Order: sequence, then structure tokens, then C-alpha cells
Amino acid sequence: MKTSSKHSSTTHRGAYYADKKNESRTQSRPSGAHYAPKHSWAESIFAGDKALWVVIVMLLIYSLFVVYSTTAYDPALNANQELTKQILFIGLGMIGFFTMQAIHPRTYRPVIKIIYWASIILTVLMIVMHKGSNAARSINIAGFDFQPFELLKISVILLLADRLARRQKNIDKIDLLPSFKPKDWRENPEKQKLTLLNHTLPVLGPIALACCITIIISNSTTFIIAVSCLLVLFLGRIKGSDIKKIFQLGFVVGIPVILIIGGRLDTAGGRLAGYSPWVLKKSTQVESDGKEYYVRPAHELDQTMYAKMSIASGGLKGKGPGQSTNRYLQEADKDMAYAFLIEEHGLLFGGIVVLLAFLIMFYRGIEIFKKCDTAFPGLSVLGVITAIVLQAFLHMMVSVSLLPVTGQQLPIVSKGGSSLVFTLISLGLVMGISARANNGTLNKKGN
Repeated sequence: MKTSSKHSSTTHRGAYYADKKNESRTQSRPSGAHYAPKHSWAESIFAGDKALWVVIVMLLIYSLFVVYSTTAYDPALNANQELTKQILFIGLGMIGFFTMQAIHPRTYRPVIKIIYWASIILTVLMIVMHKGSNAARSINIAGFDFQPFELLKISVILLLADRLARRQKNIDKIDLLPSFKPKDWRENPEKQKLTLLNHTLPVLGPIALACCITIIISNSTTFIIAVSCLLVLFLGRIKGSDIKKIFQLGFVVGIPVILIIGGRLDTAGGRLAGYSPWVLKKSTQVESDGKEYYVRPAHELDQTMYAKMSIASGGLKGKGPGQSTNRYLQEADKDMAYAFLIEEHGLLFGGIVVLLAFLIMFYRGIEIFKKCDTAFPGLSVLGVITAIVLQAFLHMMVSVSLLPVTGQQLPIVSKGGSSLVFTLISLGLVMGISARANNGTLNKKGN
């Protein structure tokens, strides 16, 4: 077995899969290749990371408060019906959660490619069916509004993790991208073509295709996919030279592609043009006492302005559940759920608690990643967790006007739909890997 000093000197960026695999084989275990200690049914269900369980349950409770309170004062909606729908979506999500938790990664790994292409086809179909509508975000299947890009976001990360895992044995010798120098193509064109066909297209092709499709409907979703996949590539131990090439390719090719096919660029441009991080605009109004007051004309008030009003009126302790008075906050149950939470539950029990919850989620994802002795489950966990937490931070930054409006919901907390269901399913995948990493049944043949 390798010594710890040798291990630390020869590994980097999560490059310990092979070493941990060899170490695990030398550790004493009772006989039986698939040994696992017996647990009660409750222990089996909650076998994953306990801190992550607490975060998930807490965020689900917040979601019930948000959905009921935001619809209680809307005469066009029935609060009880909306709450029932939310509970139904949570139920569907938890069924998927426990299903994924019960399935070993080796079972769903072979079908990831099928799921990826199915999500690509459904997303394209959604775009075609809503041609001319930049706001197309769902496709109706059997009466259910399904957002296929939510499935695409998960599947592209898992597919990348799978293809990097299959290359871990010689990843430090692989050129993921061919040379950008014409001289190298002239001298050895066969080598460059093999690199393109055997590594570039299989590994980076699915990411590029997913980004080219999602940029038509959601710039922020494309950003989440790109950043999450970049982290997976980094932890998957690809060469530093390849990371440099990816950034170069992104600037040279990515930006022109966005400008050409980015169907939401007009929307993004409008949001950027009207973006102002300050609460009040500098149009002064002089009162009878001679003092100047900074005001914002009513016709200039927008969604982010109302969000900041909600946050300001909530204070530290909040107004209390169901006591919101800002009736003009649009999408309070979805795109502005964080601002609504702060208004009713305060900065302390709403804003900071939810912020810490997602920070803890990311930290626990890192800890689960460390426990994985093979590449595929480790990369899958951190890729999925990164996508969820990144979406949460985009949402929160929009609510406090650190970013223009992106249309991203607050994961788990915002009003349910396919986003909530797929978030819970992906967390079930994480919990399943965590449970098997804890009881020693994760390590199987192969990566």
C-alpha cells in the first residue's frame, strides 16, 4: 500500500481515486464481496449524509411557507389548492429521491447516455413547439408542464463524469483537445484527428451541444451547466494545458455562438440596460422642510425594486409567516422567493439561514466527494451539488440586486414543478452515493 507521504506528493485536484481504491482493498473486512452491516428500515432510508438530510428537510418546510403565504392574498388563486399542489410535487420528488437513493450507481450509469439524448430531443422539441416565444420554458406531457432542460442539466454532468471516469487510468497522458497550432496539424494530422474523435467529441461534445441548445431559452441555465462541467473537468484531472485551451475556445468560439444563436439575448440586454444595484434612483424631490428626498417614480419600479422593498421591510426578524404586505412583488413564489422569505421570516431566520443551508450543502458535497474511492460517483456528486448551489446563489444575488434578473428559482424552496422534482431526484442520487460510501458498498469493479 502506498504511504501517505507518497500519496500526497503524487496526487492533486482529487487525483486519489486509484490510490484510495488500492488502499480500500488492503483494509480488513468480513468475508463476502458485498458485505454490508444490517440496518433498521429507518437507518436504511436515512443512511446518507445526516447534515444534508437536515438541510433538505428544512428547505422543504420553507417551501411550504412560501407557497401558502404567496398565494393566500392573491384572489385569483386558492391557497389550499396551491399548497396541495406543492405537497404533491414534493411527494413526487421524494419518490424519485428514494428511488435514486436505492439504486447503485452501476445500475443507472449505462443509461445516462440515453437519458442525455432524450433530454436533448425533448428540449429541442420544446423550442420548436414554442417557436417565436423566447419565454418557452416547458412542454406539456399528459397535462404536466415538464421542463426538459432541468433533466438535461443533470444528465450532461453525469455523462461527463462517466466519460472522465473511464479515462482516469491514463488521464494525465491524454490530450483532451487537439493542438490549435497549424504547424502541429501539418506535421501529424492523424494524431490531431484521433484526439478530436476519441476525446474531444465524446467528452466536450455533449457539453457544447447542451450549452448551444439552452442558450436559446435560458442564459443562466447555460452558465450553470458550463461552470458545473468546468469544475468536473478540473477535478477529473485533465491537463492544465487542456483547461487553458477550453477557456481560449470559449472566448474565440463560445462568444460568437452566443451572439448568433442566443435567442434570449434581447431579454438579457434589456435586463442589463435597466439594471441598477441601488434601491433609489437619483431623481430628487424637495419637500416643504427644504430637505431632498431620493425617490423612484412609480412607473420605473420593477421586479428587483419590489424585491428590495420586501427585504428592507422584513428587517432582522421579519413580519411573520403570512404577514407580507408587499402585494406588488411578482413571482414571489418562484423567481423572488428569497426576497419574500426575508420579508416574512427576516434576515436572521430567512435570509442568513437559507444562505447557510446552501453553503452547508456544498460543504457536505465536498465531504461526500472525498469519501468516494472511485471517479464516477465522486465527480457526479460534486457536479450535481455545484449545479444546485450555483442556481441558489444566482437566485439570491438577483433578489438583492447583485445581478440582473435571471429567472432562476430557489432550489427546493420555490413553488414546485419539474425543477423541484428533478432537484430532489438529483439529491437522492447524492444521498445514495453517500450511504454506500459510508457503509463500504460503493466500490465495485471498474471506475
